[in-house]
Amino acid sequence: MTRVDAEATHHLRRLAARLVEAARERIPLRAAILVGSAGRGDADFYSDLDLLLYVDQLPGVEALTQIRNIIGGANPSRRSEPTDDFCSEEFDVNGIRTEVSFLTVNRAEQRLDRLLEDIEAFDSPLQKILSGLLEGLPLHGEDFVERWRDRVGSYPERLRRAIIERHWNFFPVWYYGEGMARRDSELWRLDMLLDAAFNLLAVLAALNRLYFTRFELKRTRTLIARMALAPPHLADRLESLCRLEPDAAADQLGRLINETRALVMSELPDLQLPLPFPPGTRQQPWSP
Repeated sequence: MTRVDAEATHHLRRLAARLVEAARERIPLRAAILVGSAGRGDADFYSDLDLLLYVDQLPGVEALTQIRNIIGGANPSRRSEPTDDFCSEEFDVNGIRTEVSFLTVNRAEQRLDRLLEDIEAFDSPLQKILSGLLEGLPLHGEDFVERWRDRVGSYPERLRRAIIERHWNFFPVWYYGEGMARRDSELWRLDMLLDAAFNLLAVLAALNRLYFTRFELKRTRTLIARMALAPPHLADRLESLCRLEPDAAADQLGRLINETRALVMSELPDLQLPLPFPPGTRQQPWSP
């Protein structure tokens, strides 16, 4: 952690602790987790504060206002309307954008059940919830949070295999390269390369039992550093895809796909990972 990271993290954690104390004085609070960069410990001076508070019953408007005012929150707003089991408010505290979310325990456990059972829910931006539980900093109700972490810590094998199969999906830019170049489709080509990069990350994250979503992906190199199974120099090679000339980018992507496939097969040899046009194949023009 750099000095800047340490200073920013310390400041945000102190602010979060004040918020939690203000909440505990006004409502029955079951647990509190500081998520995001402040929770992980790698915040900087651009970081927001994101605090999750778990309750049996949502607080009223008056309690929310008191909690905000006691720490000098200003310019409150909502991203979404409150429901019977969730409410959230954003406000500024001395230039720090702060989001405080209240969620009922019952709803939180129902959501965990769905995330860990339903592939559609699991393979979505909601995976941030699972990684947030594991990486966040409990500020209240540590035993309560640990019970949830025990459930989330074991990446479900059934979902691991399903995620790999779902994201084994790559447009063969190596095969259609010449045809794409003739059709002025550079933005499409770059889009396909970026989509392939995210699919490779999704496959490798699942292979390594790491929670992942491409939604607002940050700290890619930190994620990759946690992968025991990954092609060498993965971050540099993925980032190079959109900088290389088209043929070189297609070849690089093909190599990454082949290397990733070998890693998957070493762990899960029974998985079916088809590629209709394997790397190295080329579309041939027809002649009359």
